[in-house]
Amino acid sequence: MAGEAAWPEDADGGRRREDEHPAGDPPRHDPHKLHIPVRLFLEHLNYLQSNYRVISLGDFLRAKRENRRLPDYSVILTFDDGFQDFFSVAAEQLARRKLPATVFVITDRTFDYLHPNGEFYLSWQEVQKLAASGTEVGSHTCSHTSLLDLPFDEARRELEDSRTAIRDHISQEDLPLSYPYGQTSEAISKLVQSLGYSCGITGTLGPNGSDMDLFALSRTVIASDDDLVTFAARVSGLTWWASKLRQLFEQQEWKRMGNALFSMRRIERRAKF
Repeated sequence: MAGEAAWPEDADGGRRREDEHPAGDPPRHDPHKLHIPVRLFLEHLNYLQSNYRVISLGDFLRAKRENRRLPDYSVILTFDDGFQDFFSVAAEQLARRKLPATVFVITDRTFDYLHPNGEFYLSWQEVQKLAASGTEVGSHTCSHTSLLDLPFDEARRELEDSRTAIRDHISQEDLPLSYPYGQTSEAISKLVQSLGYSCGITGTLGPNGSDMDLFALSRTVIASDDDLVTFAARVSGLTWWASKLRQLFEQQEWKRMGNALFSMRRIERRAKF
């Protein structure tokens, strides 16, 4: 499964969030590894249930507004895109374990829209059934076009129309947004806030600390080939720390190489004289 979840709390009060895409039989063409096989999906859920406190995105937002500390090892599960197998497969498994989740729907695709890989999206009727059963619903905009690629007025329309469509079909206190492709900017995030969304979720890997911007929340994406060991490493933040250390090492290596090149040039110049 691929998803987005709140991180376990670390020293600075950070939370991890993991993003899950639909669980089911993966499509034949899945180059981005976003569709998790059912077997792995169930292993992931069982691991979370045994080792973490899965809370809803709404609980997370209310705690931030009220400046309340969340329980240690809290995790938020979110599912992007709103594929139909969230309703037919994932929702039932989550309900059996009493695990809350948020699904982000692409509102222009809730009318028996068929994805090129052969998958259907959730219908409004299915979205309403999910909301009635306790699943939180969020926006993934109208068309899933990167908001950074649109004129500002068109980006506003995508956000406004998607929010209105969801409000017309379900009643929910908070309405979160997952940015298409995880991409946003300072101007877009401010627009999202001004339109009444409760938060904005990016594709940036990293912890959400106590001073986080609710409209630039980070996430941890789970890949379709993440076995249980890899999944546990992602949820714990180990892979994030490893990536930060790798970046630091690469920066130091480039700096060292740059200094060596500079020194060689100095030596070469001296030799000419």
